[in-house]
Amino acid sequence: MKWSVSLIGLFICLTVLADVGVTVNGVENPRIIIVGAGAAGIAAASRLYQKGFKNISILEASQRFGGRIYTTPFGGGIVELGAQWCHGEEGNVVYQLASVYSGLLKSSIIADEDAVLIRSSGVSVPEAVADRLQTMAEGIIESDARDTFDGSLGEYFTNEYWKQLATPAFSDIGRDLAEQFLVYYHNYERGYTAYDSWFEVAASETDSYVEPAGNQDIAWNGKKGFSTILDIVSGNQPATTNNTLTPVPLGQLITYGKFVSNIQWKGSPDGEVIVKAQDGTTYDADHVIVTVSLGVLKENYRTMFTPALPTVNQQAINGLYFGTVNKIFVLFDAPIPEDFPNTVHLLWYQTDLNALRQSPHAWAEAVSTFFRIDNQPNVLMAWMNGAEGRKAENLGDATIRDGILHLLKIFGKNLTFGNIRGLLRSKWSSDRLFRGSYSSRSITTENLNTGARYLGTPVQNAANEPVLMFAGEATNPVHYSTVHGAIDSGFREADRLINYYS
Repeated sequence: MKWSVSLIGLFICLTVLADVGVTVNGVENPRIIIVGAGAAGIAAASRLYQKGFKNISILEASQRFGGRIYTTPFGGGIVELGAQWCHGEEGNVVYQLASVYSGLLKSSIIADEDAVLIRSSGVSVPEAVADRLQTMAEGIIESDARDTFDGSLGEYFTNEYWKQLATPAFSDIGRDLAEQFLVYYHNYERGYTAYDSWFEVAASETDSYVEPAGNQDIAWNGKKGFSTILDIVSGNQPATTNNTLTPVPLGQLITYGKFVSNIQWKGSPDGEVIVKAQDGTTYDADHVIVTVSLGVLKENYRTMFTPALPTVNQQAINGLYFGTVNKIFVLFDAPIPEDFPNTVHLLWYQTDLNALRQSPHAWAEAVSTFFRIDNQPNVLMAWMNGAEGRKAENLGDATIRDGILHLLKIFGKNLTFGNIRGLLRSKWSSDRLFRGSYSSRSITTENLNTGARYLGTPVQNAANEPVLMFAGEATNPVHYSTVHGAIDSGFREADRLINYYS
């Protein structure tokens, strides 16, 4: 009977502690610092907070939270400078969390099957021809034979592409169109995975993205767009019967303008971690979760950690790829012409491309696709890839505007667009708080035998306590480059601490 009473008392005690903080193994309310207030950082903070860990500080270098979720007012509505669509339904934590709210998600107008390929003559590739080429290209990308090819994805794809085009099934495809489609599909893959060239990527990737089943182009309704997911994760979205999280006081937990310059993960004999910000402020912690982008780690990891990170983490930082995809949003004073498709992929005749390269609009070669924007009939988005897109970040708005108009004269031939009333664009590469858009894999990744799980390996002190942890999309082995991957990783590292203290 004594044991029963004691256990009941212990249960009551732990229940109370869940509200006021956590005390385990002599550590009262362990101090946890999260570096970065993006999707991963907010997810980690929320999961910990829900489990009674209240001594949380989030250090954010910018003056806003959200990271690469960057919903921005534009044209009487909103646009997404960063993450834009919810990709997939099954196995996607973003969809699972947001779909319980009626009307929050809807199918986007830019479905892949509605995309149109337009040549620089202004003429569209016939739908049946484009579908055949697209199906063939996707089959090559998804082929199991990639796994045994000892070379780059570019080499593998190019070899298989020309082999298949030589068969009777594609005898009607002219050389010009075949070459244009090859360049287009390379651009398509570059935009999808944020690498500069598929010749930098191994055909036989060992750390491959797993696509959630279902609709891959789900758009957001509402004034907050994609940033709504941050309210949902943190319990600050109005509750439903399926979402009863305790609201996390982000305004109290986040300190802005704190660029973390150094983390001493062996900061003191008693196991403290010392975090230093660039402005000279210092913070003590028991655990630190680093959620900055892989681009920031690549640029700063040699000076950011004392002592140096273990080799397993360093090799992952060096080996994983981090590329840039940029967007240009153009606001017109009239709706986009009805005859301009929702998604337009640009295919260049070589002579026209040569002329572009010799013109003042040479930067516009970076534009691979035009997209219409959900709920914004007067706004058109241009999608820019690779090194050319990064260089365009340094150009003035007037140059960008003129280049966009030049492209629309070519690929929107005989259509009348309104006057440009506004321009908004991302500059992910030149922003020192990101240095790119999202992660992918490269030949270097394979050569170093590394991957996301190695980047996410926690650093332990002499007592085998996880003192330094990593979260973010680049640490997710199967859902890298996505918001759902970032949120999953934040939950993962929070659970690591929860399990440790339990």
